Amino acid sequence: MTSAADDAAQQSRGNGRRIVARVVAAVVGLALVAYLVNGAGPERVAAVIWQAGRWLPLILALEVFQVGTDFFALRSILGARWRQIPAATWVRSSAIAYAMMTLLPAGRAAGEVTRATLFSKFVGTPRAATTSTCLQAAYLSANGVLSLVACLAVASRFGLRSPLAMLLAGNVVFQAIIAGSLLAILRAARIGRWLDRMRRRFVPGAKESPPLDPEERRRIPWRAALVCSMGRLAQTVQYGIILHAVGGVLTVRNAFITHGIHLVGATLGDMLPNQLGVTDGFFRAFGGDLGFADEPARALSIAFVIRIAQLSLAATCVIVASMTRNAASRDGAGPASMRADARS
Repeated sequence: MTSAADDAAQQSRGNGRRIVARVVAAVVGLALVAYLVNGAGPERVAAVIWQAGRWLPLILALEVFQVGTDFFALRSILGARWRQIPAATWVRSSAIAYAMMTLLPAGRAAGEVTRATLFSKFVGTPRAATTSTCLQAAYLSANGVLSLVACLAVASRFGLRSPLAMLLAGNVVFQAIIAGSLLAILRAARIGRWLDRMRRRFVPGAKESPPLDPEERRRIPWRAALVCSMGRLAQTVQYGIILHAVGGVLTVRNAFITHGIHLVGATLGDMLPNQLGVTDGFFRAFGGDLGFADEPARALSIAFVIRIAQLSLAATCVIVASMTRNAASRDGAGPASMRADARS
């Protein structure tokens, strides 16, 4: 009893520290945003955002398209087993993953862990964890590819030694290293067994999941990476439209440069919720590369316009996750024998 009480107290302290850290991160991010807006002129920033408002439906539609690519990427990783996951769980997991990605520090990783937890009821913990890790590796690969294209776009105009080109080149290497590391971890069967033991420890009545086939662990998610790259291309189009919406010159090269600024800012600001202050700062710093050297409010507004779309969709996702909670719970509470048959 004492050990259980100590574990509960330790877990409570850990949760408290995480909450405090997230609040501090949010405050720091908001302070950075306030500083940048003050420097660019609040009235001018507001005017540019208002000007871009008519493009928000299209920007939001492209954001929804990117969420949809998650489903097809996951489907390619799961193969025929994707049908074992009920529709309500698919909808709920996608909504929660996006909301966490948008609202929390390191949100994509946190969202994929939650998605894997929901999937584990139907495909087993090892396979769910493998699927989640493969998706993250696929997205990192897509980020690397689009960072490379953006780097070439920047270099073609400003040279390889330009600060943005060098940052993008570094991002290509970083994404490749992390994606390769995740795929290397998948080859270790003991990782999946450890995750399954942890699940059975904390979930009363949970049974051992069947082990993965070695070939399944070692499979490289090429198709998922291609789907994720399509999602990132849609994001490039999205940033090109935002550039046009705030008064910039829309060309293919400028769209890739704008998206490249986002990719670098998103990587370096991942530990802040929605990269608050970091992506804003990068758009402000590299506004000259977009033709906004003398108009910082326009450069800064790019980050605000995409954030409005993302926060709007995240709020919708929170509502959807709440509405599908009971249906997803009923799906996961089916007969244990049926779930075991589905996993075999």
